[in-house]
Amino acid sequence: MPRRQPRIQMDLDKLAEFARQTEQMPQSIRRATRRSLNDQARDAKRELAQQISKDGISRAKAGGQIELRRASNKKPEAVLRPTSRRIPFRYWKTTTKTTDSSGTRASVWIRKDGQLMRVWGFVNPKSKNRRILTRHRKAGQDRIKPAAGHSIKLHFQAAADERYRSRVGEDLRSRFIKYFNEELKK
Repeated sequence: MPRRQPRIQMDLDKLAEFARQTEQMPQSIRRATRRSLNDQARDAKRELAQQISKDGISRAKAGGQIELRRASNKKPEAVLRPTSRRIPFRYWKTTTKTTDSSGTRASVWIRKDGQLMRVWGFVNPKSKNRRILTRHRKAGQDRIKPAAGHSIKLHFQAAADERYRSRVGEDLRSRFIKYFNEELKK
């Protein structure tokens, strides 16, 4: 069974039900619903990218890894979904900690929500270039190659906690009321 991707659905329960009911309502209500969902999703993506960037990656890289599916007439929901692509370690701020007595292996750590998190790979701290490497076994032989990187899925889940989602829901409701009133004035 494939794993479900972590995501924030901007429709929230009550607004999703209201959006389904608006299929029979005038075009102006559907425009206000769609506009509020898309604007809130865009702002939420920007805010999440800013919050994830505090973990040691650029805001542009973090935002590029969050996919935004906009609301339409047929699907009145906007979805933010982090991709599972790996961002190379050269874009992350990493910390190393020596793990063996010889001093030739150090584990790699990055920040997640302000706390250190160990990631896959190791570094030779006595090396000049200090590349992050991984070891795997193929055809009965150990092979060492550069590490692929780290995705932002866990950072996205930590940033999009319950408190954040409830705040987004409140912003979305107030945004809809504002846009609905603008549509009524037209």
